[in-house]
Amino acid sequence: MIISRYLLKEVCITLLVVTFVLLLVFLSQELVRYLNYIAAGKLAVNMLLRLLGFEIPYLLALLLPLGMYLGVLLAYGRLYANSEMIVLHACGFSQRRLLGLTTLFAIGVAMVVFILMVWVNPWIAAQREHMVNQDVAYEHLLQTLMPGRFQVSYDGHRVVYVEQLSTDHKRAQNIFLAEEKRQDTAKSGETPWVVVYANQGYAMKEQETGGRFFVASQGHRYEGVPGQNNYKIIQFNKYAVRLPMETRPPHQQEEAIPTMTLWRGYHQPNYAAELQWRLSLPLSVFLLVWLAVPLSCVKPRQGKYLLLLPAVLIYIIYANLLFVSRHWVEQKLLPITIGMWGTHGVLFLIMIVSMFLFSKRSIRTLLHLS
Repeated sequence: MIISRYLLKEVCITLLVVTFVLLLVFLSQELVRYLNYIAAGKLAVNMLLRLLGFEIPYLLALLLPLGMYLGVLLAYGRLYANSEMIVLHACGFSQRRLLGLTTLFAIGVAMVVFILMVWVNPWIAAQREHMVNQDVAYEHLLQTLMPGRFQVSYDGHRVVYVEQLSTDHKRAQNIFLAEEKRQDTAKSGETPWVVVYANQGYAMKEQETGGRFFVASQGHRYEGVPGQNNYKIIQFNKYAVRLPMETRPPHQQEEAIPTMTLWRGYHQPNYAAELQWRLSLPLSVFLLVWLAVPLSCVKPRQGKYLLLLPAVLIYIIYANLLFVSRHWVEQKLLPITIGMWGTHGVLFLIMIVSMFLFSKRSIRTLLHLS
């Protein structure tokens, strides 16, 4: 019991450290990506912390299998390098007990990953889509505007410029808005533009239809084809311009679909790919842990990081094959029956070979010690 607690403590500490470091690295990348979106006017500043919070459970589901893999590899590798594991084997702590103890710990980690992938992350994905597409993202459209910069709309047909914004980001001053008219309303080869200049402006939502408008006040409206003199000039007191949302697919994103819905629609390639992906990460915990146990076996005084490079290389190939097979299933290039299970099968064969070599190596070491 004391030995089991000692081994679990070593693995747990390494797992937490590795996962925490990797989580910080990936969160930093996501932070840079969201800051670029904010700078481009695609997201509001007040959404940043909530979006980063939504990323944490998803990243944990991705990083916990890797953290468990490296945790076992580094912890057991240090014990082998310091001859502690050899002494444990010589005193009766067999390889089977070591593998069983590690499997028990892997069950706990796999359950956490399973809960995150099957229930938590789909709910979070649905909340994130709602926040980005619906009321929260467009509660104040001026939140996405940057003073002193020309910003292009999602559809590429509008350019907006504001000189100043109020402290609450609800009103703007000295507004310039250029809007390209739809091609079906223009003559062949001629695209008219509407240019609006106003002293002030604010965002507004129509209660009945839910439409989003940018209302300009005290300004002028110019309409015509650039380079031609036949244009219109209109002076207005208030002028409302409908601003469209970001164009997104009408169907719900697969990652936000409940798991039971994916199960019922398993015959569809995109549903099958998403469901296999959600089940693959918990399964990968066991496969990677069973592979890490034999890979961590190094000779005493040989160096605990000797097999770290090939182990990381195996993981990179395995992870990329999972992404590729998922894409192939979505594109109907790979049958659903094979899908991502073929990638797990390849890693399982590698694990079996490693276990066989690990057993032979441990037997030779014990015979040498005796």
